[in-house]
Amino acid sequence: MEDPLGLRPLKEITLTERVVDPEDVPWVPYTETIWVKPLRLNRKTGQWSNITKVVGGGQINRHYHVNGVVGFVLEGSWYYVEKDWVARKGMMVWEPPGDIHTLMSGEEGTVTLFQLEGALLYVDEDDNVVGFDDVLNHTRVYHDFCRAEGIEPLDLDY
Repeated sequence: MEDPLGLRPLKEITLTERVVDPEDVPWVPYTETIWVKPLRLNRKTGQWSNITKVVGGGQINRHYHVNGVVGFVLEGSWYYVEKDWVARKGMMVWEPPGDIHTLMSGEEGTVTLFQLEGALLYVDEDDNVVGFDDVLNHTRVYHDFCRAEGIEPLDLDY
């Protein structure tokens, strides 16, 4: 078969696809109102994807994104205290780098797929950094939870 673009040799050095079934990943508690299912924790690129569940009226504290974030609402709704819109089931949200906001779930709660790159910095009302989350911290929390529960963690570093 002809290969005018010379792509066949590249296939030999590329990674294979990865299929992750969220049912194989436990809900990892972050707070009393927030749980996450990590789906990708790429330590080389800093990219991380997770399904985040926030119970009704719960919040993700005020934070700053170093890079952009994409969210796709799977269930329920959420909004940012600082904004005038509501993300509902089936909606996609893009958050630009540098945005600062506080996520509040609707009364029914929410489940959202988030794809992030880089750090998320928690900030107080004066914009002082008071905490952070990134792919390395997320990986540690996932592995610590699995170890404590006697669960073999999946290799999500791809």
